[in-house]
This record gives sequence, structure tokens and C-alpha cells, in this order.
Amino acid sequence: MGLIAGVVLCFALTPLAARNAQWLRPLAWFYALIMFFNGMGHAVFTIMARTIASVTFPRPAPGFSSSPFLFIGSVWLMMRLRKTAAGARLAASA
Repeated sequence: MGLIAGVVLCFALTPLAARNAQWLRPLAWFYALIMFFNGMGHAVFTIMARTIASVTFPRPAPGFSSSPFLFIGSVWLMMRLRKTAAGARLAASA
């Protein structure tokens, strides 16, 4: 339910993000970092075949097949945030 609520919230904020709402930028950075580390974590856990010593699983780890999409999406979002940072600073000073 939490993931569904998060997706609905992000979808609801899309019109504000399209208008470049400045207060959304820190939230977008936070979201991009969570996606990045989540995607990397699934890949690392697949390589290690465990999360901690007592929690093992057969390969691939749960969520491994979607981890490339998380990684690519997070890198794309970080690149867009960096590219639009100069325009965001100009708009904030005006």
C-alpha cells in the first residue's frame, strides 16, 4: 500500500514538476538517490546471494529484474536535475 501511495503522490505532483516548482527539486534529488541505491542494492544482493548472513535466497535476488530500470531512471533524473539547475537558479533570483 505504501508503494501505491508513493506512486499516486508522484503522479499527482507531475504537473507541478512540469512547471519547475523549486520546492520539488530537493525531493526529486532524494527520490533519485533512493532509486539509485535501491537499484544498486538489488544487483549487489544478487551477486552476494544474501542480504545478511542469516537471510539468503536463490539467485537472482527479488527485484533484480527491475533494478536496471531503477538505476537508469535515477541516473536520468539526476542528469535532468543537474542540467536544469542553472535555469532554476536564474528563475529563483528573478
